[in-house]
Amino acid sequence: MIVNKDKCIGCGRCLIYCPVRAIRIVNRKAEIDQNMCTECANCQRAAVCSQDALEKVPLEWPRQVRSQMSDVTTVYRGVNGRGTEEMKTNDVTHRYKKGFAGIAVEMGRPQVSTTLRDLEKISMALAEHGAEFEERNPITSYIVDLKTGKINPEILDERVISGIVEVTVPIEKLQECVEAVIEEADNIDTVFSLDVVCVNNEDGTNDARNILDAAGIWYRPNAKNNVGLGHVD
Repeated sequence: MIVNKDKCIGCGRCLIYCPVRAIRIVNRKAEIDQNMCTECANCQRAAVCSQDALEKVPLEWPRQVRSQMSDVTTVYRGVNGRGTEEMKTNDVTHRYKKGFAGIAVEMGRPQVSTTLRDLEKISMALAEHGAEFEERNPITSYIVDLKTGKINPEILDERVISGIVEVTVPIEKLQECVEAVIEEADNIDTVFSLDVVCVNNEDGTNDARNILDAAGIWYRPNAKNNVGLGHVD
């Protein structure tokens, strides 16, 4: 995003609509910090600029990654969002089977953001413990070596509002993978949440909860339901 200085009147209405605080007023004109801008276009979509001074510009590689991961109107690899739609429900695709667990590390947030470099730290930590990356996840498409979790070095410094690393692991590897993410937290320059998905056993118990409880790892039980609008028979 850029500001057309010939149109801008410096009203400042756009400032609060930037989720990473990349816009400021300098010499009575709005100015966008290009290093911080995630190309989410939220400032333009808010339609608060009476002069239409906020403009999109054609993005070249690797900066186009910012738009792919931050603009909510972008559908990338068939996913309209940072991760696959059904990761937290599992009631349509049933991708997580008994004996396995899903792990998602949701990195960055509005006002904080993240870089692909931080996402790589997590993907490499999980890959070291044999995690298998979700094929449809956008971040997976940037990984150049699925065995190591290494992301394309050309995009490591690109900034995005958020990104999600999604993997599947055998249930017996869950504890070591979770502990690897926790250990890597000290090297991460953003906020993140760690999600674990596991189907219940027939008696209502849950293997993931048993493992985390035994390891003394705190968690908050949570669940989501799919209302069926996207169900295809």
